[in-house]
Amino acid sequence: MRTYDEINAEIREATRVNDVQAMRLLAAEMQELGTPTAEAAALNSFANVAKNTSDYATALTLYRQALALQEELGNRGGVATITGNMGNVFQRTGDLSAALEHYRTALDVFVDLGDGANVAMYTSNVGNVYLTSADYPSALEYYRRAMALNEEVGDRNLEAHILGSMGNLYASTADFPAAFESYSRALAIYEELGNRTGVAHITGNIGIWHTSTNNYTEAREWFQRTVTLHEELNDRAGVARATGNLITVLMELARYEEAEALLKRQVAMQMENPGVRAHHHFNYAMLAVHKNDLNVAHQCLMEALSITTNAGVRSDAAQYHEKLRDLAQKRNDFAGYIEHNNEYQRIAEEVRGKRATQRLTMMESERRVEAVERERQKERALLYGALPKSVADRMIRGEDVSGDHFDHAAVMFLDIVGFTSHTSSMPPSDVVKMLENIFRTIDAICDTNDVVKVKTIGDSYMCFRGDADASTNALSVALVAMEVMRHNFTWPDGTPLQFRIGMHIGPATAGVIGTQRLQYDVWGDTVNVASRMESTGAAGRVHVSEAFTENLRDLQVAELSFTDRGEIDVKGKGPMRTLWMERA
Repeated sequence: MRTYDEINAEIREATRVNDVQAMRLLAAEMQELGTPTAEAAALNSFANVAKNTSDYATALTLYRQALALQEELGNRGGVATITGNMGNVFQRTGDLSAALEHYRTALDVFVDLGDGANVAMYTSNVGNVYLTSADYPSALEYYRRAMALNEEVGDRNLEAHILGSMGNLYASTADFPAAFESYSRALAIYEELGNRTGVAHITGNIGIWHTSTNNYTEAREWFQRTVTLHEELNDRAGVARATGNLITVLMELARYEEAEALLKRQVAMQMENPGVRAHHHFNYAMLAVHKNDLNVAHQCLMEALSITTNAGVRSDAAQYHEKLRDLAQKRNDFAGYIEHNNEYQRIAEEVRGKRATQRLTMMESERRVEAVERERQKERALLYGALPKSVADRMIRGEDVSGDHFDHAAVMFLDIVGFTSHTSSMPPSDVVKMLENIFRTIDAICDTNDVVKVKTIGDSYMCFRGDADASTNALSVALVAMEVMRHNFTWPDGTPLQFRIGMHIGPATAGVIGTQRLQYDVWGDTVNVASRMESTGAAGRVHVSEAFTENLRDLQVAELSFTDRGEIDVKGKGPMRTLWMERA
């Protein structure tokens, strides 16, 4: 029996190329593993099959079952993915408010998890909802936001995906030059990356773009390429869909014999998607109209209408009622003309009204979401203001930060020499401004060297690094100390300001204290020794333990030198050999 990872890799590939049969078989194989994780993955795959074959009710049932399992497993990433998949179903069925809600929920989780790629992806999906509801300004705003987010991630595939969505937006607003530019950029990226599925998708979009501009000769060439690409990918559903588009274009070019031959071939293709099946019958109807076989044309259009009505695709149903109305006029079917015209007008008005209602509902939903997001941003701002960014990010993701152990924590204490005597006559506001200037500079130096600021107490500053090996930790803190000493800080009267710095390295524990006023702190003998190095040091000098210098020896840092200071007595540790660290 194969492993979960082996089967899951094939499921992802089958999903990518929309191989429904393979997805079913792989989902069944995954289910046989019998673990909760495998069962959740199998249910999600079965749901994807149902979604891709437009059995949306079954898809939602299976997604909900998979979601419940992921929640029991505590897999937040899995929960977000399935929630997003449910959003895809709601968008396809026209429930845009539910789609927006699910995309937003998934987006929030991915933000908390720090999953930049999915944050950008679901921001783009929100844009897709607005595009479907014809709220083009909002759609463009979200696409641009998604593109900006993805610039931080650097996912070229996602960049091409977003560009493709923007192309659809421009095509919907008849900005055909902008649409073609977006499609062309997306196509170039997919070709550069060797993403043949992406190439096939964008090639089809460009074919549709040429159809919209009535350039049927160009559209034919692009659709022929699309068919070939999907055949090479063994994407049978894609072949059927692209073939239907090619047939429509061939009839626009009056190449009816080619169209009829393709229609006969298409019968044996995978047409589980109701939109593809309905389009197939529509093409047969248009061929029958050309042959003046109006009764056959009527039967085919009625079949197309039945398929779209059962699938709940109201906009396509309106289109087929319009075609049946025009056909009834040719057949001198006055009653049919009235019936289909009335249905066309009713559904078209219903669709317009539904879109308007959805737009209002989404605007209200957006206001609620933005209000929640504002509160979340306030909470994050408070965390970032009280804690180191890396620790705040972990808390936002729901991780435990109550007690991290570091085997080789390099700790530094800094104190301003003569602070009390120099500031006793200064206005309090000037003292605060001076400290802010000094500590802000030191904060920047720490950030540059991946050193974490722990806290300030009065004129004292504490920082450390413990996430790397001992030598790297020691070097990072040493560089901070040397950079601080290099800065020419002065007192208000122009007198040079001096620091006293102490450093040590060893095991330590760090974590967040409290629930009301959060504070990140570091504990252990290493901290006590570093503090003792500072308090027993001298003005303008960096006092370090022998252990600290030992961890720098192998690095052979040319710009640092050490002078033996002798032994000092450290409470609880006894005599310790220490050294002065200086810039060589």
